[in-house]
Amino acid sequence: MELEDIGKFVALGGTFHSHQDEKDRQYRWPDLWVVPKEGIIGEEESIQIPSRVEKVKPGSELTAVIGSDLWEADEEEAWDGIKGFTISNDVTASGDWPGWSDPDHGMITGVGYKLLPTFSPILSEYQPRRRKHHYDDLDVWVEVDGETAVEGTTELMAFSIPEMVSFASSVVKLQENDVVALGDPGNPTKYLDDASSVTCYIESVGELTNSIERL
Repeated sequence: MELEDIGKFVALGGTFHSHQDEKDRQYRWPDLWVVPKEGIIGEEESIQIPSRVEKVKPGSELTAVIGSDLWEADEEEAWDGIKGFTISNDVTASGDWPGWSDPDHGMITGVGYKLLPTFSPILSEYQPRRRKHHYDDLDVWVEVDGETAVEGTTELMAFSIPEMVSFASSVVKLQENDVVALGDPGNPTKYLDDASSVTCYIESVGELTNSIERL
C-alpha cells in the first residue's frame, strides 16, 4: 500500500486502560476524529513541530487497514473487513496552546492538537490480518533518540479490535485502504520537542521511524 493509496485516516483515542487511567476518565466508547491529508506522512519523512507548540508526545498505534466497505458493521463484519495491520504514530502537542476552551477538561479541544501537518506518520507497508488471538498481547513501545519513552501491550486495550472498527463504521463509512488507528498505551516519559528521531514498534507488525524538525 502506497501512502497515496490511503483513503480516510480515522483515529480512535482512549482505547487503552492505561491511557484512560492517565486521563482519569471513564470511556463508554472511544474518542474519534478524522486526520486531514496534510497530517499524514510516511516512514522516514520528518515530523515538523511548530515553534508555538510544546510537550509533544509520541504514541505507537496498531492500525487496521480496511479491505472492504463497512457501514454500521457488526463486530463480525468489522473483523472480516480488515485486510491487515500497520503502525501509526499519534503525535500530540499537549502544551497550553492556544489554551483549552475548558481548563478542567482538555479533551474538549484536545483533538485539534493532533491534527497539525505531519502529526500522523504511518508505515505504508502492512501485515496481512492473522487470527484474532494473535493481537491479544502484542508488545507496543516507542523510542525517542534511542531511549524507551512508551511501553505497553495490546492486552491493555479496553475495547476489542472488532468492537473498535465496528464503532468507527457507525460514525464514518469505511472503504478499502481507509485506516483506523486503534489507540496507544499513553504515559510517555519523553517529549519530542528537542528530539531528533522517534521510532514506534509493535511486535510482529513492524517499526516506524521518523526524523523530527523544530520549525
